[in-house]
Amino acid sequence: MNLGAHTYQMNALYRHCRISKQGHYKSVQHEIQWLRLEELVVGLIIQVREIHPAMGIRAIYELCQPQGIGRDSFVNIGMYYGLRVKVFRNKARTTFSSPYSRYQNLLKNKELDNINQLWTSDLTYFKVGEKDFYIVLIIDVYSRLIIGYSTADNMRAENNVAAMEMALKLRGLKSYNNKLIHHSDRGGQYISDTYTNLLKEYKIRISMCNLVYENAHIERVNGTIKNQYLIHWNITSFQQLQTQVQRAVETYNKHRPHSALNRMTPDAFEQNIKELNDSDRSKLSIWTASESKNQNPDQCIIQF
Repeated sequence: MNLGAHTYQMNALYRHCRISKQGHYKSVQHEIQWLRLEELVVGLIIQVREIHPAMGIRAIYELCQPQGIGRDSFVNIGMYYGLRVKVFRNKARTTFSSPYSRYQNLLKNKELDNINQLWTSDLTYFKVGEKDFYIVLIIDVYSRLIIGYSTADNMRAENNVAAMEMALKLRGLKSYNNKLIHHSDRGGQYISDTYTNLLKEYKIRISMCNLVYENAHIERVNGTIKNQYLIHWNITSFQQLQTQVQRAVETYNKHRPHSALNRMTPDAFEQNIKELNDSDRSKLSIWTASESKNQNPDQCIIQF
């Protein structure tokens, strides 16, 4: 077929489809641009997940703020290519609570406006092969910064003490003058004399859950460290687990932004608030089940 005949047939096709040659060209270019955009989005998601293996598609968009594409389109492309994060459920029990604890929940009507006002801690497990190991985390609730952690092959209180000693060393204060609350469940590790005496030595007030879901602040961070980092790394020994827990904590603190922290990382957020006046810092209200017996446990979240 010569060029003239081909041109004639194409013009006839344009008329039949009621489009112009220019319109057809723009449509083809748009399709090419969209395919390139899809390629860039998929590549960006894969690249971010080399650092954050289980970061959600929406969170990646908030982290990168890519130009030329909206959040919904970004999420839709990621979903289309099967990049949804797989959710893993925790079936192991790590809390064996004592009903006789003398410590009450002190978080009712609590509002924070700075770090070192509320720390919370919890113990979670991580399986390597057929063996369970245990990870203790402590966070400063205002900044979400993980300030202490410990990894062990048992659930003894000494591991919680090691995490607390790390947090105390990081903050570097000799006394908190009863202005800091330490909140936890009623697990035996937190009720032990060794642990509570350490808190009292530094004049830290002790608060404990009345109900299991009143420790949602730290449980969310536990889930992030386990399900968005550790399970995606090939961990085959206790020594590797210790190394990778440190890696996960550093990644979370220094490289994982939070929407509630104005898209800053916990570490950057703490650096930022040092430069703010008291009146310029955001208020953080803490929900606790003591405030409403009818509240849905799923709504036990931190709210600015």
